Amino acid sequence: MEKNYRSELTCLFGDPVEENPTGVMMEAGYRAQGLNYRYLTLQVKKGELQKAMEAVRFFGIKGVNLTVPHKVDVIPFLDELSLSAEIIGAVNSVCNRDGVLVGENTDGKGFVTSLMEAGVSLSGKVLTILGAGGAARAVAVECAVSGAGKIYIINRNAERGRELAELIRNRTDAEAEYISWEGQAKIPEDTEVLVNATSIGMAENRGLSGASDDLAPDIHYEEIRKEMVVCDVVFNPPETEFLKRAKARGAKTVNGLGMLVNQAVLNYSLWTEHIAPAKVLYDALRREILTEESQTGGKAQNLGEAGAKAVCDTDADAADRNLIEHMVAYYAGDPKRIQHFLKVYEFARCIGEAEKIPEEELFILRTAAIVHDIGIKVSEEKYGNSSGKYQEKEGPAVAEPMLQSLGYEEDIIDRVLFLIANHHTYDKIEGADYQILVEADFLVNLYEDGCSRKTAENVKKNIFRTKTGLWYLEQLYLRQ
Repeated sequence: MEKNYRSELTCLFGDPVEENPTGVMMEAGYRAQGLNYRYLTLQVKKGELQKAMEAVRFFGIKGVNLTVPHKVDVIPFLDELSLSAEIIGAVNSVCNRDGVLVGENTDGKGFVTSLMEAGVSLSGKVLTILGAGGAARAVAVECAVSGAGKIYIINRNAERGRELAELIRNRTDAEAEYISWEGQAKIPEDTEVLVNATSIGMAENRGLSGASDDLAPDIHYEEIRKEMVVCDVVFNPPETEFLKRAKARGAKTVNGLGMLVNQAVLNYSLWTEHIAPAKVLYDALRREILTEESQTGGKAQNLGEAGAKAVCDTDADAADRNLIEHMVAYYAGDPKRIQHFLKVYEFARCIGEAEKIPEEELFILRTAAIVHDIGIKVSEEKYGNSSGKYQEKEGPAVAEPMLQSLGYEEDIIDRVLFLIANHHTYDKIEGADYQILVEADFLVNLYEDGCSRKTAENVKKNIFRTKTGLWYLEQLYLRQ
């Protein structure tokens, strides 16, 4: 094969772009599939977009992402629009098809997908969306066509807010109403899903109009209820001040990372005509955000422990919920088994967090606790017995395909399979995840098996090692 030193180009146009990690995801995907593509993150200031789009044609750039402030302004420089982009009136992705520039909008689709992944259905829901710009239009329209019942648009610019509400009413089946954003915005009482679709909260937008001093949208936060789902399209920082305040009110929160990954998956496929390696893109973004210093735009950015932990917590919680649902389905009709693994999971999580074990080890522990007894069904079918040794023998082969299908990384799977294969072996315990899983399992089994106080005392002497596990054991079984 002849060498080819000319790479196909894809890029991002926007201002600011220094903290946008899209290129990390896209280039990870290109490498994984062996594609001779490159992704450039380019600053294009407002008023300079026409020149940039002319360069797309001149250099034959295969695809372009648009971010603020260009999602609406780019439309006059395109040859065609997809149906969704035409309805939304905003474009975040351009595909160059042999010189014909086609505008698409994948922002809204990415947002809706991230809600689905978090277990949030839009059917009949009442949404309140802060903002009426490009991102807000994409989110509002896609939510409307995905089954939302009513959408409130809160925006400071009355003309733009009314226009978006009218667009939803005229082009979708959802109801829509504009609410003026004057001072602190009030959230309608019937809101079920609240979305910040402005750029308020981005690290680089200090002093942005509409933001309070701590970079949170200016709304009445006391009106957020624990029954609400609160979302932010801002991905950096992952846990914005807006989401922190919502979480403090007891609401379920969804950050902007899922939206970013899901729209990147769609863009990748449009530009390369290859099915995007979604897990590769997600893992690349997760690694980038979780590092203490992320290289963005040539500058080192310290995300800090709190920001990194927020991402890890959000990802881990979503993964746990998904795996728990699969295990409940696996044990359907067997409430004893379902309640057992859920109790072991909660004990393991509480002990692991109290003992402050590293985040990745805690994630492995939580995962293993959910699936630790997965070999029981096969053991009973093959041997007529569900003893611990049979569970250890049969469990890994059942757990592995389930974890692979759910996108767990191979090193995580390997350790979880090891724990399944050894969770009834107590003489060679190595690692905090192994120790805590054993302790959590004993805390549940001692009760379910009706063990005596003497048995609990022997377990305390011979098995338990963590301070937190010992405290639980004493409170449950050794108090006078």
